[in-house]
Amino acid sequence: MRGPQRWELLALLLFGLGLAALLWLYVGDVLASMLWHRMALLDARWEAEIMQSRDPAWQPFWAGVTRLGGPGFLPWLVALLTAACFAARRFFEGILLMWGTTVLTILVQLVKAATDRARPATAVDALSPAFPSAHVSLSFLVYGLLALYILAPNGFRRSLRVSLVSVLVALVAAISWSRLALGAQWPSDVLGAGLLSGLWLGLLGAAWRGYRRRHPPRALVGAERIWSRVALGSLGIAGLAVLGSVLAG
Repeated sequence: MRGPQRWELLALLLFGLGLAALLWLYVGDVLASMLWHRMALLDARWEAEIMQSRDPAWQPFWAGVTRLGGPGFLPWLVALLTAACFAARRFFEGILLMWGTTVLTILVQLVKAATDRARPATAVDALSPAFPSAHVSLSFLVYGLLALYILAPNGFRRSLRVSLVSVLVALVAAISWSRLALGAQWPSDVLGAGLLSGLWLGLLGAAWRGYRRRHPPRALVGAERIWSRVALGSLGIAGLAVLGSVLAG
């Protein structure tokens, strides 16, 4: 990787850590004192309505959906997507995904520690504080970055790219709802997670677009293209195996 690329990534990482520190202070000192009580009242009302309307027959389905945003699947997905970016010689995309996910993970844990919010009484095996939802935050970022990469011109038909992105949007929405349907999060945990990760996704997307305007990706030819496709195919098979294992578990 050339010098300018390393400096751009380092600057982006430092900016993300600075943003994490500022948001941590903001949530701990301002947001909690101004909005926490009213948020708790609204959450209790909305949570009661959700619990009354949920169908127990759908609980196994939502449990499977929520696994697609959990620690048993997303780290594997990030690793496989990063490897896929490297195999396609899209090194900036792979590093951006890996670093962006790491920074957001740190930020979410900082906010959780600052707020130390209790989970709903219906939460099962939930050890960490509730706000914000890590499942929703990381799902929004990982699937959102993947959607941005897919939407970029890449040789596939636009209708196919739009269809794939629509599936990803529906998946993030389903993961978000699954946290509520399972009683694992308060509604504001999900909303706060979406806002936080949406802001971070916007910053990463802007950085990626700016970089790619200055450094268009190089087309692969010959043996390099063949080996790239072989590697991508192998990673796709590995991804399906991980997906099957997570859903079966």
